[in-house]
Amino acid sequence: MVILLSFMLKVLSIISLIVAAQAFFLCIHFFFKKKATRILNRILSFLCFAFALLTFNTYLSLSKTIVGNSFIQDIANNVMWFVGPCLYLYTIYKDKIPNKKVIVLNLMPYVIPAIIDIFFNWNWFSQNIVIVAFIQMCTYLFLSITYVVSNYSKSSEYYNWILPSLAAFTILVVVNFSLRVLGMNGIELLSNPARQSFTTLFVVPIFFLAYKEMNSTNDFGIQPKKYKTTPISKEKSEAYLSTIKSALEDKKMYLDTSLKLSSFASETGIPSKYISQLINQNLNLSFTEYITQLRIEDAKSRLKDPKKQHLTISGIAEESGFASSSRFNHLFKKHTGLTPTQYQKQGL
Repeated sequence: MVILLSFMLKVLSIISLIVAAQAFFLCIHFFFKKKATRILNRILSFLCFAFALLTFNTYLSLSKTIVGNSFIQDIANNVMWFVGPCLYLYTIYKDKIPNKKVIVLNLMPYVIPAIIDIFFNWNWFSQNIVIVAFIQMCTYLFLSITYVVSNYSKSSEYYNWILPSLAAFTILVVVNFSLRVLGMNGIELLSNPARQSFTTLFVVPIFFLAYKEMNSTNDFGIQPKKYKTTPISKEKSEAYLSTIKSALEDKKMYLDTSLKLSSFASETGIPSKYISQLINQNLNLSFTEYITQLRIEDAKSRLKDPKKQHLTISGIAEESGFASSSRFNHLFKKHTGLTPTQYQKQGL
């Protein structure tokens, strides 16, 4: 029995080491990734780093490489202060990319308890901070899940893979905290090594989010070769991008049902190759995808506009720049999870 238990602990320690290595790899990937938004990449990089530390600490503990009260364990435990806020910032970034002020307000307050726990051996603090940390984590998870549920109809395609991850993570947090509280009160449902290895499961929802984002634009931070032959200065890039956004978002050129990349290039005076390159690099979209996104948002506002209720769905599609009503219906449901009629009835 002792031999079997020793073997199982060795297997669990190896699994934890493999998971930690994967998490470190994902951390590096998102740190250097250039596509998508920088804030999103940094958030995912930190989440992967946090769980790389946590699972590496599990490996060290199970393999008895270090003692339980080690400096590494203190750091690994305290990075968890920032996991809840990061998950929340990640959840809301699609609709409102958080600025520096929002990030600082959500992350900086937890630097203080982390420093105290790592560098000071205060018994009263150690005994009570666990409950505070649990409440903090659950609060951010509750805010994240509430935000997803309230905005699900707007972007179901985006949220339908975030919601399960948040739910799974919440369950793991509650179970882990319950086991810890029971253990503190002398009720050991799991042995200490088994409870330690349980923390490895925390990384599963994070891996799901990370691999989903990684596979969507799997560039590893390397500029695609197709753009290496068309270099563009930072000043010209910013000027061109400003002109592109102004023409499409302010002047609403996307409402032209016959708009094409070539005609847009002629209208703005920007070479078509630069238009495609800048939209792809800064918005992670093709020119067509960008136009479609703008038209969908325009159609959504028209569908809920009381002054437009006399129009048919085809009429709204045409006003929003869609040449085909069937194409509009297909794209609208793909982006929102609802048909235009269903979406319109929700706003009535």
